[in-house]
Amino acid sequence: MEAAPPWIILAADHRARGVMTVEPYADYLAALRAALPSCDGLMASAQPLADLAADGLTPGQSSWLSLNRTGLARTPFELDDRSVASAERAKRDGYTGIKWMTRIDRDDPITADALEMLGALLEDVAELGLDALIEPLSWHHDAVDRTPDGIVFAAVVAHDLGAPLLKVPVPAVPPGDARVEAVARVVASVGVPVLFLGGPYRADRQELLHEIADAMAGGAAGLAIGRGVYQDPYPGEMAALVRAVVTVGKITDDVATAAKELSTR
Repeated sequence: MEAAPPWIILAADHRARGVMTVEPYADYLAALRAALPSCDGLMASAQPLADLAADGLTPGQSSWLSLNRTGLARTPFELDDRSVASAERAKRDGYTGIKWMTRIDRDDPITADALEMLGALLEDVAELGLDALIEPLSWHHDAVDRTPDGIVFAAVVAHDLGAPLLKVPVPAVPPGDARVEAVARVVASVGVPVLFLGGPYRADRQELLHEIADAMAGGAAGLAIGRGVYQDPYPGEMAALVRAVVTVGKITDDVATAAKELSTR
């Protein structure tokens, strides 16, 4: 990442994992294009990233190729998440970095293979001079463990294997002080910047914006957000609201007013 934090990375690799979001591809690209001006970079699977990068990213915007997408959502092989693209391809195509998800299930031996792949990947990207955005997730009973303990555990494992930039969920605790403290605990458990993911689309924009404000107050280096922006009926305007909260670190009166006005359209 060239710019200093806080960062907003627009995340667009959900469809390749079988998480259906915007079905018409032209509409999907249009929503992403509308949101991009408020973002510092784009992270996507191979085809969307190629199509959007062909339009030209603005100077300073980063581009991240999402590499492992074999673990399709809600399948028996969801934890078997291997490469569908390579770090060498990211380098060849001129992208600034790669993104890799590692799910850690202490009850499933396949986790050992996942950690081996992560360690080997981190060596490869270091040799290629690429950035690496690593998404470590504690996995329990076929779902992400969003407790503070679960998030810290996965973050520490990935960090200590050498991950230079992390993407983790916002802890599932009550909003406000408790959430700020939980985010601060995650950030303090590692020595690298931590981005917090935006999660699924929510019709209540205020809920998402308050979650972002709590993450920033807890020391987040920024966001890796996708569905909450590009599935919004007004992706450009929603991305601008997210940008404002991330930049200031709180919801200002102007942002609250703009969000309310957007909801009445």
